[in-house]
Amino acid sequence: MTPTFFAVTAFFVALITSYYVTKEWIRVATRRELVGKDVNKPYEVYVPEAGGVGFVMGFSLGLLATIAISVFVAYEVMWCFYALAALSTALMAAFIGFVDDVLGWKKGLSHRAKVMSTIPIAIPLMAVKAGVSVMCLPLIGCMDFGLLYPLVLVPVGIVGATNAFNMIAGLNGLEAGMGSIIMATLGIIAIKKGAMAASVVASAALGAILGFLYWNKYPAKVFPGDVFTYSVGSMIASVAILGNMEGAALILFIPYFVELFLYIYGKLHKIEKESWGVPSGQCLEVPYDRPYSVTHLAMLLLKRLRGCAREQEVVALLLAIEAGLAIIVLALYV
Repeated sequence: MTPTFFAVTAFFVALITSYYVTKEWIRVATRRELVGKDVNKPYEVYVPEAGGVGFVMGFSLGLLATIAISVFVAYEVMWCFYALAALSTALMAAFIGFVDDVLGWKKGLSHRAKVMSTIPIAIPLMAVKAGVSVMCLPLIGCMDFGLLYPLVLVPVGIVGATNAFNMIAGLNGLEAGMGSIIMATLGIIAIKKGAMAASVVASAALGAILGFLYWNKYPAKVFPGDVFTYSVGSMIASVAILGNMEGAALILFIPYFVELFLYIYGKLHKIEKESWGVPSGQCLEVPYDRPYSVTHLAMLLLKRLRGCAREQEVVALLLAIEAGLAIIVLALYV
C-alpha cells in the first residue's frame, strides 16, 4: 500500500463524515438556539454556530480509519505514532475553541486567555519529538536548531498558527477556503516527499474542511466557530512540522502576518477591530476610517475597482491571493 492510497482513504472518509456530521449539527444547533447573527447581510439572519464540530469528527474518523488499515492490514505502525500525536493536538485545540464558542462571542475567553490556553496543545508533538531540527527557511537557508526545535520552535509554531488562523475570519466560506488551499498545498508537498504522517494528516484535514465548506460557503448555513479555526490552525502547523515544511508554511501564512501587523496597528489606535464589514445594500463597507484587517483591504480594493465590495467577491479575492501563494510554494518545493 502506497502513501497515496492512505492519503486518498483518509480524504474520503473525512469528507463524507464531515459533510453528514455538519448537516446534523446544523439541525441540532438550530433547535438548541446555538446561533449567531450574520452581520454581513443587509437582512437579519441567524446561522448555527460552532459548526467546526463536523470538521473535528471528520478529521478524527478519517485519520483513525487510515491508522486502523495501516496497523491491521499493512502492518505499518511507525507513522501512526506521529499521526496520533497530531490528532491529540487537534482535539485539544478543538476543545478550547468549543469552550469559547459555547461561552459566546465577546463573552468567552479573552485574547490573552486564548493564547495562554493554546500553549499545552503543543505537548503531544513535543513529547514524540516530531519533526526534524534542521529547518530550511526562505531567504535564510537551512539551520540546525537541535533541542531548541522540539522544546521551543514546535510550541511557538503550534501556538502561533492556531491563533493566527483565527484572525482572518468573519465572512462566509473564508476560513474554510483559506484552510483548504493551505492544507492541499502542504499535502501535495508531503506526498511528493514521501512524508507518510504529514500526507495522511493533511489529506484527512483537507477532506474534513471540504465537507464542512459545502455548508459554510456563501450564503452560509453554518458558522465555523473557534472550534474550527483553532483545530485547523493547529493542524496546519502539525503537518508542516511532521513533513519538515516550515518554510512552505511561512510563505502560505503571509496574509496572516499582514493581519497581525494590522491588528497591532489597530491596538495602537485603541481599536478593537473586527474583520467583517458593514452592509450597505449588497455591498460591504469598511467599518472604520482606515483598514485594520486584510478583509478591509480587500473591500477597499474591490470598491475602487468595481464600485462595490460584495461578500462573496471579497472572499474570492482573498482566496485568489492565497492560491497565488500556493502556486509559488509548489514551484519552490515540488
